[in-house]
Amino acid sequence: MDIASEQEIRARAGNLALAWYTEKHGEFAGRNREDYGEMVVAAHVAAEESRHALHRWVDAARRASLSWAEIGGLIGTSKQAAQQRFGGAGADGDVGGEAIVRTGATAFNELAIMAEEGGDGRELIGTGALSLIFRQTDSRWEYRRVTALFPESARARLERSGWAYVSSWYPFHYFKRRLAGA
Repeated sequence: MDIASEQEIRARAGNLALAWYTEKHGEFAGRNREDYGEMVVAAHVAAEESRHALHRWVDAARRASLSWAEIGGLIGTSKQAAQQRFGGAGADGDVGGEAIVRTGATAFNELAIMAEEGGDGRELIGTGALSLIFRQTDSRWEYRRVTALFPESARARLERSGWAYVSSWYPFHYFKRRLAGA
């Protein structure tokens, strides 16, 4: 990728939260504290989704036969660093610093896994083939898994009730909510 393309992507990513705010409220004037709070949350959501997208694209690249060395070269790290960051673990365990991957998750046992991990203060940050990805927090979490013909309407309904979208792994859509008092 050339430097101009990289700069264009950075500019677009940096403006995602502002574009959302402008579409919802009009031009950002920064006249009250609440506006800044909304911008912080919007930028956080955009950053989280970008991180999830990177993991999904690396997974797709691996399925398309790119090696860990090639992926590492693309993002400016070593083969080992790329594999540690994105590769998961052969068994449950810590992966690449903050992520904790639970493997062996199926449609039949993943709700129990999510309940266990959420009770232990682990926040669901992603899903994958037979895996759930968490990070340790100071709060307890609850999770919902839904199947919806129109995921956008289900998402809007759940978000009005305080649920935050995590990810989708067909046919399921995953949501999380910090437990009250946690």
